[in-house]
Amino acid sequence: MKTKVFFLVCMLLLAGSQGMQSQSGSLPVVDVSKNYPLEKLNLQDMASVEYVPLETTDDILLSGNAALSAVGDKYILVHEFQLGDIYLFDRHTGKLKSHFNHKGGSGMEYTWIKNGTILDEKAEEIYVCSQFIQVYSLEGKYKRTLKINCFDHDMSIFNYDDQSLLIYDDIIIEPRREKETTHTPYRFISKKDGSPMGTLDIYFPQRVPLAIAQQEGNMWRPYKFSYPSNARFGDDLMLMNVSSDTLYKLSPQKRLTPIFTRTPSVYASKLRNIWMPLLTTDKFMLFGTFVIDFNSTGGKIPKFMYDFKTGQVKRVSIIDHELNYGIRGPREWDSGSGTAIAKNMSAEFVSAPAMLEAYQKKRLKGNGNEVAKNLLEDDNQVVRILTFK
Repeated sequence: MKTKVFFLVCMLLLAGSQGMQSQSGSLPVVDVSKNYPLEKLNLQDMASVEYVPLETTDDILLSGNAALSAVGDKYILVHEFQLGDIYLFDRHTGKLKSHFNHKGGSGMEYTWIKNGTILDEKAEEIYVCSQFIQVYSLEGKYKRTLKINCFDHDMSIFNYDDQSLLIYDDIIIEPRREKETTHTPYRFISKKDGSPMGTLDIYFPQRVPLAIAQQEGNMWRPYKFSYPSNARFGDDLMLMNVSSDTLYKLSPQKRLTPIFTRTPSVYASKLRNIWMPLLTTDKFMLFGTFVIDFNSTGGKIPKFMYDFKTGQVKRVSIIDHELNYGIRGPREWDSGSGTAIAKNMSAEFVSAPAMLEAYQKKRLKGNGNEVAKNLLEDDNQVVRILTFK
């Protein structure tokens, strides 16, 4: 499969949103075509930092493909997409709490982890999103299967509340099935049995594809840009997808609030200029823009900061003075991740060699020096947790 991977997020729109907007008055408008002056910011001035080293033994070795799924109050959840391993670490010490791998073909197993994993600390359950959604205890004991066909087409799955998961259905690109693409892509399903529990009243008259079907004789394969289409903001969800001109916040009480909208519309040009949120805090949102062109090799994504209090927008480059160094000095921070974590926080993996290099150069903040002095080059990744001020 040819895949262009960009760590994108996106932003939102809607026709069918006029009723919501009228309830809140006129929305702030962000001009994404404006040439804003660039302002360089220091990541370490914006956030405090904590490091959690993940335990390393002969039986606990994470590959470079390991994904940091969630950082909760008690636990850190990590999974390996293809290998099928699930690791649960202590949130504060990094010590392993449990490890299981139920990769297989039985009704209680999964083939590979296509759409990630979900940690439900309150119910003490782990959801593995493969062909179906398999639910296990924190120790890996099989509990039930939610028969949602996750292999049918791309989707994103989120822990929503005590009773339900939220699913975002992407565009169907399979030849002769394109018309099956839904115009109301947000739906709730039961955590108990996978039964439908309603949809969000968000309607898209058009949807922007981030993938195309490439024909090869009688066969086809997807050629796509990969991106996280929606993002958590603590207990809230920021509903973001590339078909959208408006950003919405969804509360745990199913209250849908439009936050701001963009101009020009994503539909203003033939090559869709999408936007993608990268990080949300109480004070600001970071977002980027990107032109979807399947004949292009990509390029740098400009980043913007929207101030919730003032409504001001500026173009920013957030420099990481701890870890992201090149030959010419500190480089730009990658700006967020798809990790589920508490409000005003962000979490990411840092390799042991990167930690050791920063330790030797005396650049680490928080408890970084204490963690790094006990690391070895081939140790597992360290989790860096940023708390924004």
